[in-house]
This record gives sequence, C-alpha cells and structure tokens, in this order.
Amino acid sequence: MFGYDSAVTFANFIATPNLLDAFAVHTQQATIPLAQIAGNDHVLVSLVSHVIYSVTGTHSELVYRLLPALAAGGTVAVTTIALASRFGPLAGIPAGLYVATNPMFVENSRDLRGYSLAAFCGLLATVLFFGPRTRWRLAAYGALLGLAIAAHAYAGLILVAHVLWVIVRRSSWPELKQLAPAWVLAAAIAIAANGYILWVDVTQHGFLPGTFDPVFPRDLVFYLLGARSLLAIGLWLSAFGLGLWALRRERLLWASALLVVAAAGLLWLVIQPLYLYPRFFIFLIPGCAFVLAAAIKRWKVLAPVVALGALAAVVSQVPDYTADPLALRQAAAVVAEAGASGKHVCLIHSDEQVLGAYAASGFTVVTTADQLKSCDMVVVVSWGIDIPLRDEAAREFPKRTTLPAVYPTIVLER
Repeated sequence: MFGYDSAVTFANFIATPNLLDAFAVHTQQATIPLAQIAGNDHVLVSLVSHVIYSVTGTHSELVYRLLPALAAGGTVAVTTIALASRFGPLAGIPAGLYVATNPMFVENSRDLRGYSLAAFCGLLATVLFFGPRTRWRLAAYGALLGLAIAAHAYAGLILVAHVLWVIVRRSSWPELKQLAPAWVLAAAIAIAANGYILWVDVTQHGFLPGTFDPVFPRDLVFYLLGARSLLAIGLWLSAFGLGLWALRRERLLWASALLVVAAAGLLWLVIQPLYLYPRFFIFLIPGCAFVLAAAIKRWKVLAPVVALGALAAVVSQVPDYTADPLALRQAAAVVAEAGASGKHVCLIHSDEQVLGAYAASGFTVVTTADQLKSCDMVVVVSWGIDIPLRDEAAREFPKRTTLPAVYPTIVLER
C-alpha cells in the first residue's frame, strides 16, 4: 500500500485526467492549496507513472512500484560492475551488497518516489563522465544528469560535483567547452521538470517556516551507513573510515566530500527547511560504496565485515517489510460502506490528500470543531492533520475502531 507521500503523489499528479498534472500544474482537491503539495512531486516518476495510468487506468500499487524498484536494481548492478572493474570482484561485490541492503535505499526504492531513479540516472551519468566522450555519449550524459534532477531536485548536487571535478583536476579549457553543452542540456531538463514547482513555492508561499534540526548531520551519516541497524552502522562506518584513509590522496574524493558538507551545512544551518531528511541525499549511496570498495581493496579482511553489515541490515528490515505504512485501502472501504448506508463521513483536513488516492469522494472535510456536529463518523488516517481538532473529535465520538498499519487509522463514531 502507498505511504503518505506516495499517496499524495498518486492522487494529485498521476491518477488525473491531464498528463500535465505530472508537473504539478494544479491540485485535485479544492481544500488543498497547490503550494502545499507541489514540492511532493518527483516529476520524472510522476510523468512515467501518469503515462502508465493513462494507458491502463490501473490503481495497482505493485505496477507503480516497479519503476523505482527496477531503478534500484539497476543502481545495484551498475555500482557492483563498476566497482568490481575498478577494485576487483572481492571489493565490488560486498560494496554492491551494501547498496542492495542499505535500509534507507531499500525503503525508498520500493515506493512511488523518485529517489532510486535519481540515484540510477546520476550513477549512469557519472560513469559516462569518466568514460570516452563521443558526441552521443555526451548527449546521453547530459540527458541522464537532467533526468536525475527531474527525479529529485537534490540530485542537482551531482551536476555541481562534476563541474567541481573538472576544476579540481585542473582540466584544460577545451574540456570545459566539451562538457558545457551537456551541462546546459541537463540544466534545461531540470528546469523544465522542476521550474514551475519552484515558481509555485516562491510565489504562493510554499516554503513553510523553517526549523533547526540539531541531529540532522548525525542522522545523515547514520542513514547513509546502515540505520536502522546498529550493527550495520558499526561495521559499515568503521570500514568507511578506513576507506577514506585509503583514498586520502584522491583529490576528487575530498572535493566531493567538501561539497556534500557545504551543501548539507547550508541547508542545516542557513536555509533550515521544515522538511530535511537524510533520504534526500540517497544519490550519495553509490559514492559511499566506492569508499567501502577502496577499503576492501586495501584491507581484504574488510570484505566479510561489509558483507556481515549487509546481513545485519537485512535482518533489521524483516519485521516491518510487508507492513502497510497507512491503512488507506481499508479506510477507503470504510468510507465507501458508510456512505452507501447513508452515514455522513468526515475527514479532518488534510487527510483528504492521502485518502484521495483510494477514495476520491464520499466524505466531507472538516476544519473546525463546529463542523463535527454534522458528522456521523470521523476517519483519522494520518498524523498530518490538526491535532487539537483530532482530539476534540475523539472526545465527541467515543466509539473507536482501529484499522491496523504502521500508523493505524482510527474510525470514530458516536
């Protein structure tokens, strides 16, 4: 079943009559301002998924998870092959296992989001950056960079990194001229995909008041290297540290590290967006695999250490792997059944944006306590609602039914 962000994406940018909705042209619910949800649109995955929806009309979660899952598999394969070619199979295979089992990568690669597509396209572009540069390869390189940013805007750091690499390598002016058209192509694709979303956020006050997250740097490191498994963190983090030592003379590595630190620091200390999660930097995972492979190449005894970290990561994901994040399908069935029996079903604003992926109608959205008087049933689907209003509804509707999920739905009746 879709998670929160995937449900918002599906309802507003995919399961709509107009293909342009994939670019966050307008909201599908009158009660939800476009600026509130536009930033949730990962345009590349929305566009491809909208084509699938337009052709088939299917609402199957499995179908829409395939593209991110295939991109994740491609990321694992390309990473493993590239690192095995550079450092040997003994190093490349465990590093590939790290990518394949990293909990943050796994979780965000099987939902209707663009993270794995950004990682895959960015990785392919990076491979092309270091390879022969024919006209067609440069065109593919620029297109892949642009698609990576279209999949998730934070992947723009990959483009910045490539420019920085040319500068750090003290490359000649002809190389800059050679790469510039590809970078322009990438920027054009990125702007075409994300430009309107940024315009909406700027002009319609889509940027919510920021907040300082004191643990973000720690979380970024831990989630890149194994969280939520403490054992995986210990094993991968130690191997990663040794990899940094093994690569200590690689100027491109330190230039990349400084870029990531600078970008993360700017977001964390200066911009302070309300939503700043480690998964936004998921495209760094193949780079982390590069460092792990270098460590294994230098100290072969680290190969089983990294592989054991992969096993620990797998074990940590087993308990909740098949659990539904939200009880959306069950909640939609309750709404439909209650509506058919003549009951007035209410949702607390803004649950309509997630339930809309499964039930586009049959409920009334309430925003004040006075409106609860007309309701026969209140369905509480998620945490993204007015909490005081939810608590008031719980007092007025004492009969409760729980629909199980990681975050369960609560059905309130008088």
